[in-house]
Amino acid sequence: MIIKNPKFEISAVSQKQYPKNNLPQIVLVGKSNVGKSSFINTLVGRKSLARTSNTPGKTRQINFYNIDDNFYFVDLPRIWL
Repeated sequence: MIIKNPKFEISAVSQKQYPKNNLPQIVLVGKSNVGKSSFINTLVGRKSLARTSNTPGKTRQINFYNIDDNFYFVDLPRIWL
């Protein structure tokens, strides 16, 4: 699959902020600092679509990345484990 226009859509802190377009979601979940954001950046071929940090536990919201209006990569913070 060739990804042409990936974009960050929203950092949600409550369910009412989730995207409402019913696109499929691929959810990435894991412990802090395991490389979820780096994994997203590698898959979409960009260095900084998903922000990365050397400090574990920086992700506090649910981050939605729209992948060519076909589906979302959803990055969950550690608190969801």
